[in-house]
Formats: sequence, structure tokens, C-alpha cells
Amino acid sequence: MTSGSISKWNVSVGDTFIAGDSLAVIETDKATMDFEAQDDGVVAKILVEEGGGEVECGLPIMVTVEEEEEVPAFANFVPDAGGAPAVAESAPAAAAAAPPATPAADLPYHIVVGMPALSPTMEAGTISKWNVAEGESFVAGDSLAVIETDKATMDFEAQDDGVVGKIMVEAGAGEVTVGVPIMVTVEEEEDVAAFKDFVAGSAPDTSATEASVAPVEEVTAPEPVAAAAPVAAAAPAAPTPVAAEPAVAAAAPTPAQGAVSLGGSSWGQLAAESSPLARALASKQKEYIEKYGSTGHVPIV
Repeated sequence: MTSGSISKWNVSVGDTFIAGDSLAVIETDKATMDFEAQDDGVVAKILVEEGGGEVECGLPIMVTVEEEEEVPAFANFVPDAGGAPAVAESAPAAAAAAPPATPAADLPYHIVVGMPALSPTMEAGTISKWNVAEGESFVAGDSLAVIETDKATMDFEAQDDGVVGKIMVEAGAGEVTVGVPIMVTVEEEEDVAAFKDFVAGSAPDTSATEASVAPVEEVTAPEPVAAAAPVAAAAPAAPTPVAAEPAVAAAAPTPAQGAVSLGGSSWGQLAAESSPLARALASKQKEYIEKYGSTGHVPIV
């Protein structure tokens, strides 16, 4: 993922949120995902409105603060207004003598990687060891550095393949606040030389950057899009009533010649037909009655 579009904000200015809350729904060319909060906070300002078009990864989209009373201070906040001085103050003195930065339009595609938030409560960390050097390539899952906090020592793993264009914070240089640039990555080894004199914050906002651990890529599964309600099937037309024709009384069947008479008994059609079976049954019934007497059964004849 290199860019996304904010299709919906789930919070507004002044709203509080906690870690795990969905702050926004972000669309890419491949999926729709929730952007979840990594920590508790309050929305101070929304910098990119819904449907504002594609935004490159790492570009500012919102400002969060810790307390609600701090929100009014950001009513007129502009991303460049507060960020540039802080970068200038933290840069070493040698950076002042560096040649003018190359405009972002003239730089190859790159990602400015900030100090990652390796846990929901992490606010700063110290790079105790770099596992890569400038010009070295890496793949997703490689450990780029070892980062120490006041609670743990953790590996900072690459989220994608790339090449180290510039390391901006040396190992053991002290604590670095989450989000402050620590390295630049590029796609090709031949692009590394263009970042020899790169200074964080010197490039315009149009340059591609990557915030902490790319929170947009770590969102949960997107919420399922509700399926369109099926069009109700047209009700079948009511059948046209047809007047019932009076039933014609069926003529009583005339017993076949030689048929055994039932006399209205329950033997049914069996004895109404002149058949060998009917005659055999009648004969056996007579023999039984003559020998044992009647059992109360209706005689066939």
C-alpha cells in the first residue's frame, strides 16, 4: 500500500477514543479497511476530509491530543506550521552547512520511516543497534533495528521489501519520540545516492512517508459491505376463478355377469368383479362357515 482514500471518518473533532477504536474507513485499490487507534486520545483536528481523494502513506490526516481542553489550540493548525521548527532544532549543527535539499519532485520514490510504536503505550524508544546499513536491501520480516523502551527490547521488522536510502538516527543516540524520522527507504539501490544529503522535513508534503508502523496496513479486517437487498419477486397473479361445473352423477356400475354380490359390504371392489380370486374367497368362506360356523364377518355372497 502506497496511498489510500478516506471514505468515512468514524470520529469528529473533540471526540475521545481508546486503543482499538475505528477512527476511519480507508479505501485502497485492493480493499476497504478500518484505521484503528493505537492508543487512547482526543481528536484535535481532522486534516483530510472524507472523499478528499488519495493520500500518500505517512502524510498527516489528523491531530490527536491527550486532553479535551487542548483541542481549541489546534483550530487553525497547519501541518507545516508546527513541524518544521522542531526538526530544525533537533538537527545537528553540521546540517546547517549542508547544501540545499533536493526538491521532492526531483527525488526518486522513497519512504520516510518514523520511530515505530511497537506497543499501544509506547511513546519513545532508543535505537540500540541497526541491523542494516545504508545501501543494503531487505525483505518484509527482516529485523531492521533493535529498539529499547523503558519496558522492553524489541526488533523493528520491515513491513515490505526495500533498500536503506539513509539512516537518520544513529544507534545509541538517545530516546526518539514515536513518529520522528529515523530512516529513509527506496526501491532500487541506484536511488540511494540521491539521499546522501537528505534532511527530514525538508521535502514538501507531496513526498511519500510512512508513519510509525504503517498503522493503516495493520488494521483489522474490513467491515463487510452490506449486500444490496434483493428485488422482491413479483407476487404471482391471482388465479381467475372458474365456475365449478356440476358433477354428473356417475351411473352405478352394472355388476359383470357372474360377479359375486357384496350386498353393500366392506369387501369393496374385490367381489364386485368376476375374478378367480373373488370366487376362491367366496368358496373358502362358505367352507369355513359350514365347518366352524359364522364369525360375524359379512359373507361375500
